[in-house]
Amino acid sequence: MNDKERVRWTIEVLNRSHERENFDCGNSKLNEYLKKYALQNQKARYSVTYIASIKGNKEIAGYYCSSASAIEFANIPLQQQKRLPKYPAPVMLIGQLAVDRRLQGKGLGKILLMHALSSAVKISEEIGVYVVRVDAIDEEAKRFYLKYGFVPLQDNDCSLILPLKTIINSRHSS
Repeated sequence: MNDKERVRWTIEVLNRSHERENFDCGNSKLNEYLKKYALQNQKARYSVTYIASIKGNKEIAGYYCSSASAIEFANIPLQQQKRLPKYPAPVMLIGQLAVDRRLQGKGLGKILLMHALSSAVKISEEIGVYVVRVDAIDEEAKRFYLKYGFVPLQDNDCSLILPLKTIINSRHSS
């Protein structure tokens, strides 16, 4: 695909009609999750998986899944603990985020992340969501999230958070 071509992505909830078998992001755990567990977890309401495909195509180009979670107060970075109640903080967890090898480096990861962050803002209008959390699978993934303002938790520097307030403020300043 030529860099000048604009891809028209469709992002929607995963269903049985999407072609999962050929997806390969280069990480066997992320591939296996999409192929074996994503629909199962979605049916059980443990998570929802969103897929990106080229408009009109059922082949998956990338995906992320999200679910509700919480972070213990003690694990929130010290500079963010001020004025917070001392009990677990409600979060939206991005459980996985992956892009097929053939499309890596073309901005689809950012598009999926921005979709997830927009979803978090919408969800926060209905229920409490203090931050979006990700658990980076490796150092490369961690660098990706750090680039967008995520900060490590105190107990695990591969678990990163981005406050909803930061997401909302960045939308107003754009």
